[in-house]
Amino acid sequence: MNNLTKKDKGELILINIVEEMVKQKVDEMIKDLDMCDCNKCRLNTCAIALNNLPPHYVTTEKGALLGKLEDVEINYQTNLTVEITKALMIVMEHPLH
Repeated sequence: MNNLTKKDKGELILINIVEEMVKQKVDEMIKDLDMCDCNKCRLNTCAIALNNLPPHYVTTEKGALLGKLEDVEINYQTNLTVEITKALMIVMEHPLH
């Protein structure tokens, strides 16, 4: 069976770029709030936000993700901020620990 995530000269990966942007933005936003920043709360926030955002899959060489993040982030910035803010409020009010 062919491995669809590899190419001959460099490693090619399939990734939901929205997931990467949400993780990065959650880490930035959580620092500004007086809330738990444990891994469980961070991941719960990401999961809630991602369930309310459409995925955007891309293929890219490992290590070349930063450029793709910057290209797509401009289009998603407002929606990301809104959904992450909602998710942060939910997790702050009802942490699962």
